[in-house]
Amino acid sequence: MINEIKSKDNEIIKYVKKLQNNAFSKEERRFLLEGNHLVEMGKDNIEYILCLPSFKDKYLYNKVYVINEMLMNKISQNKSTTEVIGVANYFEEKEVTSSRVLYLDDVQDPGNVGTILRTALAFGFKDVILSSGCAFKYSFKVIQSSQGSIFKLNVISGDKDYLFSLKNKGYKLVSTSLDSDSVFLSKTIFKKEQNYAIILGNEGKGISKDIQVKSDLKIKIEIQDIDSLNVGVAGGIIMYQASPYRKKD
Repeated sequence: MINEIKSKDNEIIKYVKKLQNNAFSKEERRFLLEGNHLVEMGKDNIEYILCLPSFKDKYLYNKVYVINEMLMNKISQNKSTTEVIGVANYFEEKEVTSSRVLYLDDVQDPGNVGTILRTALAFGFKDVILSSGCAFKYSFKVIQSSQGSIFKLNVISGDKDYLFSLKNKGYKLVSTSLDSDSVFLSKTIFKKEQNYAIILGNEGKGISKDIQVKSDLKIKIEIQDIDSLNVGVAGGIIMYQASPYRKKD
């Protein structure tokens, strides 16, 4: 069904604009997808789309609202012109089942969270747990930075107790830490048959002490001339080393 919207006072336009607010998004359990790539990747979760007349794939969706460029610019969060916006439903959160799990302990920057999700998918970390202090997973910047990887991951909300329950199930908890008793990553062997939960910490404070205390291993990356790495960069290096896809030497 294709309809046309011409007024900025239309209720659909107002509703989409309100979904940019995280609190309203959580209340409605819906979020926004912007751009052809993300809308295509998230099509199974999409309720309806708003698009410019030029959007060629509009006939692939059950419910379509065609709008002009002025209205699109009003509701778009992109700096460049967007051709289509999708209104999508939240995903079902599932139990952790994979051998490689990522736990983000209050990683607050949306760009970092999105980048980490994208990297997690590439290196076989199918389950990602976000603590309550993390950036909102359905925010515009997280979704954009993840480049659609969020649709192929099980991204769930979980606190420390959830993380510790994985330890009870046989997962080894591996924390990133600059402490003197941390082991260099290059000296760490990740066994394919072992389940691991890799923990990445807050950009400023790192990983909370109670998680470090319960960790089976603390690791750090050998670096020079600077104190630390961006959490997204560090996470990528560690996930590559721990990846179940990686052929070991």
